[in-house]
Amino acid sequence: MRISTECFIFGGGRYSKYAKAIAPDAEKLVRDKFGSLPAVRLVLNGDTSQMDRLVNTAEARLLTGINATPVNAVSRPDRHSRRAFGQTTIDRDGVLIVLQIPNMRRERDVAETLVHELVHAHQLGDRAARDLHLKYLKHVWGQQPMKPNTLTAYELLIEQRETQAYEAEALAAQL
Repeated sequence: MRISTECFIFGGGRYSKYAKAIAPDAEKLVRDKFGSLPAVRLVLNGDTSQMDRLVNTAEARLLTGINATPVNAVSRPDRHSRRAFGQTTIDRDGVLIVLQIPNMRRERDVAETLVHELVHAHQLGDRAARDLHLKYLKHVWGQQPMKPNTLTAYELLIEQRETQAYEAEALAAQL
């Protein structure tokens, strides 16, 4: 198992425990269906105001000269609203997944979100995908603009990846 789990500002109770319990099985389902996964750091976040900060901090650590100030999540196609159940991004050691535990209302939310975000981890796991996403991060953080055609193509890829991750949520029924 290459998933390490931590709780940040604990507040999820049984859903946090459930997420930790099913993480190895969810990882196996995604790996069996899609292929390899990078090292995954799974954060079970209990503070709804912290999800963007956790993801922004991970991204800022990848870029030189960037302060992890808030980025408007709605303005980025690779981010969700504060009501979102989870977010995935690359970090120094692989991929960071933040599950927003207080937003979840049932175990099915946890299972589907975990599978969904693990699919994103797979999508960002190889070197080429990681390098392209790093270029995208440099663009959204204002370090190095992408050419308009490249940006449009990458945003289309983000949409395709999102569709694939939503379709994969059906795997959660096996957990």
